[in-house]
Amino acid sequence: MNIIVAGRALGRVGLLGLCVMGCGVQAHPTVSNGATQTGGGNATGNPGTGGTAPGSGGSGVQTGSGGATTGASGGASFPGSGGQGGSTTAGMGGDNPTGAGGATASGGTTGSGGATSGAGVTINGKFVPKDQAVVFIHFGHSNMRGQATMPTSLHSYFYNTQDGLWSYRDGSFTLAKEPTAPEGTMTFAGPGMAILHSAQAGLQAGSGVQFISIGYGKGSATTVDYAPGGTYYDAFMAWAKALKGNVTFGAVVIMLGITDGEHLPSAQVPAFPTRVSQIVSSIRSDLGEPNLPVLFCDYEQNATGTLAPTGSVGMVMQPLIRMLPGMISNLVLVPTDGLEMQDDHHFDMQGHKDWADRVIMLMKSNGWYHW
Repeated sequence: MNIIVAGRALGRVGLLGLCVMGCGVQAHPTVSNGATQTGGGNATGNPGTGGTAPGSGGSGVQTGSGGATTGASGGASFPGSGGQGGSTTAGMGGDNPTGAGGATASGGTTGSGGATSGAGVTINGKFVPKDQAVVFIHFGHSNMRGQATMPTSLHSYFYNTQDGLWSYRDGSFTLAKEPTAPEGTMTFAGPGMAILHSAQAGLQAGSGVQFISIGYGKGSATTVDYAPGGTYYDAFMAWAKALKGNVTFGAVVIMLGITDGEHLPSAQVPAFPTRVSQIVSSIRSDLGEPNLPVLFCDYEQNATGTLAPTGSVGMVMQPLIRMLPGMISNLVLVPTDGLEMQDDHHFDMQGHKDWADRVIMLMKSNGWYHW
């Protein structure tokens, strides 16, 4: 099956992986204010011969006089928060940029102002740099929580853990499996694991990227519930904000709309697009990510009864959902055409898998997938 969106054909994406678990968030130490540090080093490594002063490209460089932990003088350098140029590749003490006891000196790799070096998280005892710890925030109503129990042939895809795919909540990382956006003791499958699988399938061989789910799903929840100051916003955003500065936020994935038309007073329904805009704006502001991509579920095209696109709820909500791309930057609708259903509006496992493939395909086609 192919889905055409904005002139592009969306197909299914293949999948791969292995298995581990862990916890922890840490910022790797950095040098600030351009300070030069000289230490005695450790038991290994000889003094470098390339110079004892930091490269002239940035004064925020750590050097060690003897060991491999920070590099010999003239050896490996770490940009500090005060790096001023970052273009010189040799230490000031010599033309040879390679010290006898260390790796090639960079002289400071950051530009003026110096980007933070060494931010990241620790997962299962292993430090993962910020650019390799990629988080998907996904939330919504019961379709996000998940209602899927079939087909059984996909149970392993949703319920088996896989190396490199994680869930984060309450300060801990665990290997991901459904439910990734749990509600109570329910164990049905939603789209979270499928999003992680599809994202991982797009990686180049040998990539060390770890994909992380921050998921939150509640049956019958509406945009009123997820709006800033509402019942659920602070709950899932507390987890996201705990990782701020130490991970790369890949995208926000949202399943809302049908429940606004089904459960809110009719007078509140027309403000649906405005509430979505407020939610997205608050997430971006709280995370310091003004251009964070948003993948929003289009109205469920295979819903039935009053929830069908031609039913009383669908006739009201579908036009409101389709206003969103024109109101919110970097937001696209993820098509639902042809997806397999579990009931009157919930996707089954195949439906979630195909929909998640479309999420990642749209990220790629919009230049939002960088791994």
